Amino acid sequence: MTVTALPANAAVLGAGTIGRSAGILLAAHGVRVTLVTRRAQAAAEAPQAIDRRLTELTGLGAFTATQADAARARIAARVGLPEGESFGLIFEAVGEQLDHKRAVLAAAEPSLAAGGVLATTTSSLPLAELAAALSVPERFAGWHFFHPADLMSLVEIVPGDRTDPAVLGRLRAWSEQLDRRPIVLRRDVPGFVANRLQYALLREAYALVESDVCALHDVDIAVTAGLGARWATLGPFATMDLAGLEVHAAVVAALFPLLSGAAEPPAELVALRANGAGGARAGLGLLGDYSPERVRELETRRDETLIALRGRG
Repeated sequence: MTVTALPANAAVLGAGTIGRSAGILLAAHGVRVTLVTRRAQAAAEAPQAIDRRLTELTGLGAFTATQADAARARIAARVGLPEGESFGLIFEAVGEQLDHKRAVLAAAEPSLAAGGVLATTTSSLPLAELAAALSVPERFAGWHFFHPADLMSLVEIVPGDRTDPAVLGRLRAWSEQLDRRPIVLRRDVPGFVANRLQYALLREAYALVESDVCALHDVDIAVTAGLGARWATLGPFATMDLAGLEVHAAVVAALFPLLSGAAEPPAELVALRANGAGGARAGLGLLGDYSPERVRELETRRDETLIALRGRG
């Protein structure tokens, strides 16, 4: 099989968490990365945020000091795309607003090099609607990374209605060269694969709590000590094969009719949002108050676990 080399350069549109971490990943694998922002302040702050993250990753053993220094040297942040430069990859990572994403992609398309790929990391917006303003939608596809992109192995590759199959092949090859584990969807569907699975579990989790079966923290224990630990190695279908399909079929028949089919947001979440809760980084989430130290502790635990799991599968 012919190996498709990573692009020599990439423009990452957006210097938020996903944009920076994807930029770090690309730079660590030899790609010259330009982080493109709308605001001068964001461009000025990006190098410090990247430096902090690379320092964290080095401390956790994900990178050597030499690798981190090389990654730093390959990333630059600026306001707007540079005139006259074309990119082998343009990777859009701005906020999840359709009109904004569509405008950013259309404005960036002329800077795409011949044979290059224009990609979005949207997790929820239809690819066909994002591609509507593009001149050559055949070069456009979804390349959905998960937070933190510099450590998470999974990448979803999603075709639009007119995406050239060669583009999907190129993104798969690039993903593998970045040491990611890609899945290529056959068609676009809201939420793609991983988020649909995640939110199906969350819907049932909320239903169990609301019906007073268990507490919120009990659900987290059931996943981290049970389902998550097992699925990190085998996945749900391999787990059912090992359990035996006779048992699996019997449980399906018994439980499927009883699982939540709720279509409205859970009352617990609605109430928290009405009270201004924004999650751990905002200081208040589903599980209560969070100090900055607690947030950092959880992020470090997450990163250490992701590093330990790398290479498994």
